[in-house]
Amino acid sequence: MREAAFTPEAGSGLELLEPALVRVVQETGASVGAVYLLPSGETVLRMALLTGIPLQIVAPWAEVRLAAQIPVADAVRERRVVWVGSSEEMARRYPRPALVLPYHFAAAAAPVTTGDTDRGGLVLLWPGSHPPELSQGERDAIGVFCRHAALLLQRAADSGRPVLPGAEPRVLPPHRSYAPCPGEAMAAVDFAERLPGGCCALDLEGRISFVTTAAAELVGADIPDLLGALPSQALPWLDDPVFEDCYRSAVFSRRTASFTARRPPDRWLSFQLHPNASGVSVRITPAPTAPAEDTPDTQLAASPATPSRARELYHLLHLAAMLTEAVGVQDVVDRVPRQIMPAFGVQALALMTAQEGRLQIIGHRGYTTELMDRFDLAP
Repeated sequence: MREAAFTPEAGSGLELLEPALVRVVQETGASVGAVYLLPSGETVLRMALLTGIPLQIVAPWAEVRLAAQIPVADAVRERRVVWVGSSEEMARRYPRPALVLPYHFAAAAAPVTTGDTDRGGLVLLWPGSHPPELSQGERDAIGVFCRHAALLLQRAADSGRPVLPGAEPRVLPPHRSYAPCPGEAMAAVDFAERLPGGCCALDLEGRISFVTTAAAELVGADIPDLLGALPSQALPWLDDPVFEDCYRSAVFSRRTASFTARRPPDRWLSFQLHPNASGVSVRITPAPTAPAEDTPDTQLAASPATPSRARELYHLLHLAAMLTEAVGVQDVVDRVPRQIMPAFGVQALALMTAQEGRLQIIGHRGYTTELMDRFDLAP
């Protein structure tokens, strides 16, 4: 990354950090990039920018306490680059995130500082095939980003217009070096339609953005009902933790993953997931019979009797791991809303305990204090 290429005067706010994040991701070959900001006087890092991965997967880490045992918190707190070269090393050094994300990937976190002021941090992820150490070129690109970002944030703060994170991270679209013309796009559709079996595409949010006629027939749904939907929403028999885990593994590790699922009442289908920076391509083919459970590299997804809401299970697992580090009631009050609300789309939440036959409100988020006062100590 050329230091002269960064021009803070070219924009304002988060928009200035966007091209710098895109550059450092490209120059390091990272698959995922995120920028955290630390507003003045606060002790919680807040994710401001994200690229390369769906927001719902990393939502549990949208806010990270400086005291947490998380790579980005360690990097900012200790003012050094933190490198985690494998899933095994992640499990050894950072068991809580490894419990929720047991996939093959490497990670680096670096602090963004000026003088004695901590201003935020950078997080980059690579597929598990990354060499065991950062190269010198990767370290240089990370260093350039951190210096430029620190300069921008300092200038903005000195001018009285500090760069602040939004209500939720801004997700940058995938970088495309080539845009096909309409004729090429139609030729690609025709090409996919001619392939045996079926195929579909998932965008970075995991929603179906393209599906062939054969794929729709195999899963037993109409194309209009599939487009724009999450597979687990359009096809309830795919609302299973096995599918969600396979999808997350593909996105994080950038490796092909596969599973076999039973379409009711008794038709087995094989799904192969091929990920890259823009989403996931899914190949769907009939499976002659139910595969053996010990088939290598293939997972089984049975059709649940009721929807499992598999994605929410990950947030609950993360919450359970997070609460093991809670040191008091206020810690629980701070952590539960932060984890539960984005997972389930909750707009307001109150935590209460029973005391001598009355409800005592010990914390709330989204409700007004006046409303909570009406319910506090109610029978």
